[in-house]
Amino acid sequence: MKTISTDVLVIGGGAAGLSAAAEAAAVGAQVTVVESDLHLGGQLVKQTHKFFGSKDEYAGTRGYRIANILLDELESCKENVGVHINTTVTGYYPEDQVFLAMKGEEELFQIKAKKTVVATGAQERLVPFFNNDLPGVYGAGAVQTLMNVYGVVPGKRVLMVGAGNIGLIVSYQLLQAGVEVAAIVEAAPKVGGYWVHAAKVRRLGVPIL
Repeated sequence: MKTISTDVLVIGGGAAGLSAAAEAAAVGAQVTVVESDLHLGGQLVKQTHKFFGSKDEYAGTRGYRIANILLDELESCKENVGVHINTTVTGYYPEDQVFLAMKGEEELFQIKAKKTVVATGAQERLVPFFNNDLPGVYGAGAVQTLMNVYGVVPGKRVLMVGAGNIGLIVSYQLLQAGVEVAAIVEAAPKVGGYWVHAAKVRRLGVPIL
């Protein structure tokens, strides 16, 4: 079985993983990045809205452009970086400090690392309710993936549950894609997201209930 030896193993090629890999490679460390998806960038590649915060937090920059910035930083240190996409870390053997990785469904190999960064991101969780697994019921992240990665709208008319930033931003993106947003329903007594996002959807005639 093939073994890769590296100074730093980064598990996850999203925003945190790319940042960590670029920082380590920039100071001369040999870095191996493992990403289970077919592309790097994680959640950023499907985020078309501009970020808030400070300049250091990429304020005013769209998510997919931030992904490109991080990829460019990694590319500038490419002699120190090995990237494995479509690859999943399936096991860890601490006595030997060896990780077992599977590329696709065919290639199994080992990674021996001096240091490891686990940057596996987050997973969307649907609120449990009866029939939440029926066709046509989506999480907001799934909707973003459909529209902003694959160019597919989830339907013609949508009800959004949740008026936090994610619900408001995805509602606006649905409207931009030509989907009718019937309403945004919020259980809390006030909107949880930024008012600038709420104002955008209200201006387009979407009620927040």
